[in-house]
Amino acid sequence: MNCLPPVARIILARNSSGFAMTEICRRHIDHPVAWTSKAIGGKGGLLRHLTGEEVAALDAVAARTRDKPATQITGADADHPAIVALMAETRRTLLDGRGAVILKHPNLDRARLGDYERIYWALGTHLGRGVAQSGNGDRIGYVRKDENNPTGRGYLGDQELRPHTDFHEIMSLASVECAAEGGLSGLVSSVALHNEMLATRPDLLPALYEGFHHGYNPKAGTVGPKVSPHKVPVFCYVDGQVSCYYHTIFMRFASEILGRPFPPELAEAMAELNRLAVRPDLQANFMLEPGEMLFWHNWTNFHSRTQFRNAPGRNRLLLRLWVNIENGRHVAPEIAERARLIDRDHGERIAA
Repeated sequence: MNCLPPVARIILARNSSGFAMTEICRRHIDHPVAWTSKAIGGKGGLLRHLTGEEVAALDAVAARTRDKPATQITGADADHPAIVALMAETRRTLLDGRGAVILKHPNLDRARLGDYERIYWALGTHLGRGVAQSGNGDRIGYVRKDENNPTGRGYLGDQELRPHTDFHEIMSLASVECAAEGGLSGLVSSVALHNEMLATRPDLLPALYEGFHHGYNPKAGTVGPKVSPHKVPVFCYVDGQVSCYYHTIFMRFASEILGRPFPPELAEAMAELNRLAVRPDLQANFMLEPGEMLFWHNWTNFHSRTQFRNAPGRNRLLLRLWVNIENGRHVAPEIAERARLIDRDHGERIAA
């Protein structure tokens, strides 16, 4: 997938906020990470059915650890060779392959929620360290409609969520129950989007490599600075790999706080990126069914969700993990800093 022979953090220019921009990759990336929905057959190209041995090993972990809260389970509690091999394969897929995989367990749903949480967390321990997703310390997040959502967190609403990235290198969602209507998951390779922009609108790439400042939700009571001191790039090219960080709501917070609109070239580039991210031949849209656990690399894939509607007995619920891993993908420091800051913010609010 290298655009050029691997090199350590090539720097060519300084953008207007003063930090170093990475080189812009100007060659098509031919690698599984640049997958398209059309090429892989949509969801089917991401699906990995667990074997009978893997299911039995995971169910044994759930049974053996029922006296523990799920988040106290460690890798040592789930050291069965089948699980170790499964998650080593998953890590290779996330870091060196397509960057996304759906692991399908045949009999996990709301009726086995306690077991589901233990199995899900146990799998995550083989990838890295699961971290708090709010100031409440929830390391297994519940993604569902919640009427008590004072800060407007997207995962606690039922509205559409457009293609975006989050904060941590590895992200995961596990389906427990589907809504009565809607709630389709979307996934698109940000590296494939880079290829497409390079082919059709290369003039827009410099604005995305420069990026914009990121702000914080004024309703969230953030501990740290309200606006990032440096611009955060959307695309970066480090050690021969293109990566992406795209969280437009935080860019818009910064724009509002600074009283400064996006530069016209950035606004045009974002509009084009948004358009490409939902193109049917590029984006895979699918229902994540109960027992299916989606893991993806946040720097190489955007995720999204369609609006949904619950009904009696059909209340959408997914579990979520944010995972920090060791020896992961090298990205621009301004991107890596996002996870450190949100972890610090949640940690300080938990301590308070």
